[in-house]
Amino acid sequence: MARAQQPGINAVTIWMIVFAVLWLTATVFLVVLYTGQEDLKRNLATAQSAKNRAVSDAEERSLELVKQASERGPTMVGLLETARADTATLATGEQTDGPSAVRDKRNAFVEQLRTDALVERPGQFADASLLDALQLLYGAYRTQNALRTDTETRATALEARVTELTRRNDAQKQQLDEDAAQIKSRLTELEAEWTAYRSNRNEEVNRLQGEFENRSAQADSELTRERQRRAGLEEQYTDLQARFGQLQEKLGLSQMKPEPLSTARIADGRILMAVPGDPVVYIDRGRKDRLTLGLEFAVYSAKSGIPEDGRAKARVEVVSIADASAECRIVEVFGNEVILEDDLIANPIYDPNRPLSFLVVGDFDLDRDGRIDPSGAQKIEALVADWGGTLATELTALTDFVVLGAAPPQPRAVGDLTPEQQQAGARARDRYQRYQSVVSAANSLGVPILTQDVFIQFLGYTRQRGMK
Repeated sequence: MARAQQPGINAVTIWMIVFAVLWLTATVFLVVLYTGQEDLKRNLATAQSAKNRAVSDAEERSLELVKQASERGPTMVGLLETARADTATLATGEQTDGPSAVRDKRNAFVEQLRTDALVERPGQFADASLLDALQLLYGAYRTQNALRTDTETRATALEARVTELTRRNDAQKQQLDEDAAQIKSRLTELEAEWTAYRSNRNEEVNRLQGEFENRSAQADSELTRERQRRAGLEEQYTDLQARFGQLQEKLGLSQMKPEPLSTARIADGRILMAVPGDPVVYIDRGRKDRLTLGLEFAVYSAKSGIPEDGRAKARVEVVSIADASAECRIVEVFGNEVILEDDLIANPIYDPNRPLSFLVVGDFDLDRDGRIDPSGAQKIEALVADWGGTLATELTALTDFVVLGAAPPQPRAVGDLTPEQQQAGARARDRYQRYQSVVSAANSLGVPILTQDVFIQFLGYTRQRGMK
C-alpha cells in the first residue's frame, strides 16, 4: 500500500525524458549539420574560384561537349586531331601540317610577295588572316579582271580596225598592181620609142658631125684669111700711129686738150631748196629723170664746181620722188660746209638720159684697213647695177668709165709647184695681164679712168672713211 503512494516513473515521464533526449540530440545534430554546411559552402566557393582560374565558362562548355561526345562516341583527342587536320587542310592543303608548319609556309609566302615585288603593298599580307588575305587577293583579281575585260574589248575594237585597214590595204594593193601594170606597159612603149629615137639621133649626130667637120674646115680657112687680113691692118694701124705722132709733134701746144675727167665732172642737177639745220633738201631731178629711191649724190659748191679729185662738201640720199623734183636726206656733211640752194649734185654712175657703161678691174680696199677686200670689185659692180649703170665685160670705145683699183700682184716664177699652185699662178698672170691691157686700151681710146679714191669721192665718200 505504501509503495503505491510514492511517486513513481510513469510512461509520461519516460516519454518526456525520451523527447528531451531526442530534442537535445536533434539540436546537437542541427548544430553540427549547420556548421558542416557552412564549411561546405566555403569549400564550394574556394573550388569555384579555383575552377574559374583554371577554365573559362566557354571552355567548360566545350569540355562538357567533349565529355558528352566522349561518352557517346569519339574521344576528345580524336576531335581535336580532326579539327587540326581540317584547319591545316584549309590553310595549306596538307592534313599533316602542324601549326608551326602552317606558320612557316605562310611566312615563306609573304616573303615571296616581298621579293617578287609583283603585288602592291605586300606588307598588308604580313598580319592578315586567311580570310583577309583571300579577300585582298580577290579584290586584286577583280581589278585585274576588269582590266583584262577592258583590254579584250579594246583588242576586239583594234582587231576590227586592223581588219578594215587590211581590207583597204588589199584594195590599194590591187589598185597599185593595176597601175604598175599600166606603167610597165607604158614603159615598154617608151623604151621602144627611145630605141627608135636613139637610132634617129645617132643618124642625125653623124650627119651633123659631118657638116661640122666641113664647116670647121671652111672656118679654119676663113680664119687663116682673117688673120692675114688682121696682120695687114695692124701694119696699117702702126703706120697710122706713126703718122699721128708726127702730126701731134707738128701741132704742138696749138692742139686743144680735153679737161681731165670732163664727163665725170658734169653736174647731174642742183639743189632747189635747202634750209640750214633741216635734215632734208630738195633737188631738181624727179621720176621723169630716171631717178630711183636710195640713189646718192655728192654735193658741190656752185661757185667752185666739181674738182678733179671729186671731193664733195656733202652727200645726200633720195628718199621721196615726184615728177620733176625729189626729197633727199642729208647723209653726211664734211667739215664746216653748209648745203645751199643752187649747189651742184653729181653721181658718176647716174645719167638722166641713158645708162652709163662701167668696166671694173683691179683690187680694191674699200674699208681703208690697208688690206685688199676680196669682194671689193663685186661691191662696186653691185653699186653700179643698183644705181642704174651697166657693167661691161670688155673695154670698147662705147665704155663710159673704167673704175680702176690697184694692180694685181705680178706672179713670180719659183721652183717646183703643185698642179693647184700652177693653176693659181696662171690665173694671177691672166688677171695681171688683163689689168695692164685695160689700162693701155683705156688710155688709147680716151676712156676716162676713175681710180678707187676718185670714184669713192665722186660718190660723196671721204678719203678717210671710204666705203663699207
